[in-house]
Amino acid sequence: MKQIASIFFLFFLTFVASAQTLITPADVVNFQTATTNANENDMYQETTNNLFYIGLSSGRLKLIQDSIKTDATLVGAGFNGNTLKLAQQGASLNQVLKWTGTTWLPATETAVTPINSWLFTGNNTGVTYPTNFLGTTIDVPMSIRSNNTAMLEVGRRQAIGLLDAGSTGLFPYNQPNASVMYVRGTGGASALQFEASGAAFYKPIFFTDADGNFKMRGSSAGTDFFELGSAGTANAGKLDFTIGDDGDEPIVFNKYNYSPVGTVEMMRMQGTGLNNTVRVGVNMAGAVANSTFQVTGSVATNIAIANAALTLTELNHTVIVTANVNITLPAASTCIGRLYIVKKTVTGAATITSYVNNLGIANTTFTLGVLQLQSDGTNWQQIN
Repeated sequence: MKQIASIFFLFFLTFVASAQTLITPADVVNFQTATTNANENDMYQETTNNLFYIGLSSGRLKLIQDSIKTDATLVGAGFNGNTLKLAQQGASLNQVLKWTGTTWLPATETAVTPINSWLFTGNNTGVTYPTNFLGTTIDVPMSIRSNNTAMLEVGRRQAIGLLDAGSTGLFPYNQPNASVMYVRGTGGASALQFEASGAAFYKPIFFTDADGNFKMRGSSAGTDFFELGSAGTANAGKLDFTIGDDGDEPIVFNKYNYSPVGTVEMMRMQGTGLNNTVRVGVNMAGAVANSTFQVTGSVATNIAIANAALTLTELNHTVIVTANVNITLPAASTCIGRLYIVKKTVTGAATITSYVNNLGIANTTFTLGVLQLQSDGTNWQQIN
């Protein structure tokens, strides 16, 4: 429809050309300042700029082109007879037209200095750190998205909406101005993964799950992995350490020495194949423990003096009884395998919770000497 109107307008100008009055820019000024009056409905052509006017009843002039308006995209080739399209102006492929203040000229956007945009292909000119940056200049988070879904947000903790201002809020959750990089997730799960070309299966990753657990899984020796983090559901949480996947990979605790440079193994926990057998060794210097628990060095246990009645707990091991008092043992069913050593240093008889002596008889007293007891889950057994 706009093209038809344009063609009609050009036809109209051609039709009335023979009836138009030629004027100069000075004449236009005279008409507009009432020095000269125009004839109503007469056509006037200002020859210097090739502009067309029509006379009004007031004696003034109306610029005809100024009355053509459209809210649609202009079409046409930009030359006489098809004038409405913006002319190419000599622009080459991928160039843009920029207004210089007087005319439109071709320009290459990447050649403009300074650059005001980050390019898909990267910026290689006009970038000055820290003047140029990717981010925001006001207190709103910067969001990085994929599939129109926020994946990463950077900003102030309160601005992102992660502030815990309650009385139970721990550091740093209660710090409104702390800088935060927030990895968002889907369905309660999010992840931050790292490249490891030498890892065959288990790529290094930090991740969360729908139960609110957080873990770190890392690659090890190409085909193995280690994992540490939280686990559990419904307020039954725990901290897990895992190493795999053949069953005999160790969990080793080392300390680092600056001088002389090197590491010293402190403790080693290691399985012995694809079964439930595990061994723990302290100061093993890289060797696997020969028993479930092996210590290369000394062992210390709790020792207490009893000169008054005493009830033993999991904190006790050795008790020196210096008076004829009563010693109470915990129920054997609650601590199967636990060991106690009770040494009486005075004459006379002291009382104690029932135990089975070396004759297989239940006894509730003991005299001068040493009594070693161990729970079998039902009774306390004398084992010395």
